[in-house]
Amino acid sequence: MNASEFMADPDSCVLHVAMGDSSGHDTSSLVGAFCAAYLKSKTGDSSTPEGKKIAHVPVLAIPREDFNLVPQLTELVQMAGLSEVDSSMIYTDDMDLSACEVEVVGRNVDSSLYKSKVTPLVEAMLAEDESMVDAGVATLLGGCILIDTSNLKAGRVDEDGNALPDKATERDMAAFSALVPFLPMSGSEMYEALNDAKTNYDWWMSLSSLEMLRYDYQEDASNGRTFGISAVLLPFWDVMEKPMLYKASCEFMSEKKLDTLIVMAYSFEPRMSRQILFLSDNYEKLKELTQAFARVGGHAQMDLVYADMDVEECLGTKNCEAFQQFNVAFSRKQVLPLVVEAYREAGVSLVPERDADGFYSDPTGKLQVPV
Repeated sequence: MNASEFMADPDSCVLHVAMGDSSGHDTSSLVGAFCAAYLKSKTGDSSTPEGKKIAHVPVLAIPREDFNLVPQLTELVQMAGLSEVDSSMIYTDDMDLSACEVEVVGRNVDSSLYKSKVTPLVEAMLAEDESMVDAGVATLLGGCILIDTSNLKAGRVDEDGNALPDKATERDMAAFSALVPFLPMSGSEMYEALNDAKTNYDWWMSLSSLEMLRYDYQEDASNGRTFGISAVLLPFWDVMEKPMLYKASCEFMSEKKLDTLIVMAYSFEPRMSRQILFLSDNYEKLKELTQAFARVGGHAQMDLVYADMDVEECLGTKNCEAFQQFNVAFSRKQVLPLVVEAYREAGVSLVPERDADGFYSDPTGKLQVPV
C-alpha cells in the first residue's frame, strides 16, 4: 500500500512512517524518507497479525507548501522522472503522526563509515535485492551522495601537501559506483546541475524574505538562549534589499522564540565572500553580543571588519549589526560554536580591547570596534 492509497482510506490499515532525521530543507533527509519507505514496502511485513494491511509510507519533515523550497530535491525529482512525487507524498502538516510507528532515517549513522546518510540505504537495497535499484531510485540516492560528499571529495591535499578532511568515505564511493550504471548522466554533470539549482540567483531572488530565512536554517540553545542562523546564497546587498526584511525577521524570531537571528550571506562572483548580519529585538543585548563576537572572531582569525554598508538605514532599525568576513573558510558550521562562545564571553567582557587607533588587537589588525 502506498501513500496515496493510505490517504484515501486511512482507517483500513496500520501506518508505518519513514521520516528523515532532521526537520527542514535537507535533501538527503527527505530522499532518505522516500527510499526507506520504499525499501520497507519491499522487505517488511505487509499486514499485522490481526490481518490489517501495513502501509509503509514516507513523510517529508516539511510543510507541503515548502516542497518548492528544496531546489536540489525538485531537480533530482526531475532527473529521476518522478513528476508526481509532490502530489503523492505526505507532509508534516497533512496528518497527526503522534499515533504512528515512525522510523527515523539517518539517525546514529556512523560518520567514520559514511559521510552521506543515504549510503546505508544503498547498501541495504543492494544486499537485499539489486532489482530494487532502478533508474529513479539510483538517481535520487546517487544525487544525495554527491551533495553530501561535495562530489565525492576524498584524498585531497592542500598546496603544502597536507591532507584535507575527506568528504567521502570508501563506502560512500563504493555505493555511488554501484549506482552509476543507472544514472541519466555522469556524476560530474549531475553534481554541477544540483549545485546550480542550489545557487541559482534568480531562484533566490524569487523568494520572499520569510522564505529566504526559512530555507537553510539551523538553531542552537546550548547557552540557555536560543539563536538561529539562516544561510543565504545571495550577495549581502541583495539580502538587504529584500522587501520587509526586518519585519519578516521579527516574525521569524517570534515563531522560533529566538533571542537573536543571524543571517550569513554568501556570494560567488566576482570571488567568494561572506557577510554576517545579526538581528534582535533588543538593542542593548545585540550590541553586547556582537562586541563579544568581534572578540571571539578575532581570536579565531575570522578576519572580520564591520560592514561599511549603513545597515540601520537599510533595515529601518538600530537592532542590527553586520560584519564583512574576509576569511571565507569559516562556514556556518564553524561560526555557530563561535556565537555560542560569544554568548559566554558577553557575560564576562562585553567590550573588546582596542589599541590607541581604535583597532581590536586581533591577528589580522582589521577589526575596528565602534565606541
